[in-house]
Amino acid sequence: MTALCAGPAVHAQQARGANASAASDKAPQTVLPVWNKGSGKVEAVLLLEPTGQAGPGARWRFGNNTLDAAFGLGAGDSLGLLCSGPGGGDISSLASHCLLASLGDDPASSPARRLSATTAISRQGNRFGLTAGATQASGLPAWLSGGASGSTLAQADRIEQNDLQVFGQKALGTEAFVSIAGTYARARLVPLSDAAPGLVDRWDTKSLSVGGGYGPFSASIIGRVVDVPGRPDGKWEGLGLGLTWRTPWSGQLTVGAENVVTRGKNPFSPSSGGAEEGTIPYVRYEQGL
Repeated sequence: MTALCAGPAVHAQQARGANASAASDKAPQTVLPVWNKGSGKVEAVLLLEPTGQAGPGARWRFGNNTLDAAFGLGAGDSLGLLCSGPGGGDISSLASHCLLASLGDDPASSPARRLSATTAISRQGNRFGLTAGATQASGLPAWLSGGASGSTLAQADRIEQNDLQVFGQKALGTEAFVSIAGTYARARLVPLSDAAPGLVDRWDTKSLSVGGGYGPFSASIIGRVVDVPGRPDGKWEGLGLGLTWRTPWSGQLTVGAENVVTRGKNPFSPSSGGAEEGTIPYVRYEQGL
């Protein structure tokens, strides 16, 4: 279902209805601004509502067992309709004069794009599954960047990574659980032909995460090993941890630190010698809509 109406400048976002009493019954909407290329103004917004059909996934039941399969595409860029003239008041004019475009201020700083597919089997609160994914990003994650400003990646348009994860979770009663996950990832800089001599352009990452929780609280410890092929000193290890609270209002607050313990030389660190990496604290909040 689509609707076109006049509105202020906004980026594509998830939104609920304004009526708080009906918020739980109303499906989420996606808002796309309709941008006039000539005047540089937002003349309208396009509201996209789900049709009520099932999402990109499937579920099968076999007695007490449940098999799930799902795929997803994530991107952090804001999207909008860029029009060569006035947007008009109907959908047909948008199709004739507008194109879907990214409204990010700087392509080099845009968030990562990720395509993933997951399959899992569940039985009496226990879950075991496999996830495969592909990611494109314009920078290293914070735990691997070592505080670098990005100069080591100046010769690359993007970073491409393919990963495979095996995970499992076991329920302990009705409130508690323990979980474990192992991931193998292979990444490279693109384009390789423009990479400066001596620049690390390929690396492999292996990680193991162990966690547990009770009620709304959970904790996890993750260990990572980064290997740079062809370098005798190209192995680096790091350990991180995090604590998470699931709020009563469908939010999730996580407090943690990366690189609490490290060993080896981070191939992307700007520091010289074998100095250990500094701990990177973080606070992350996510809100369900």
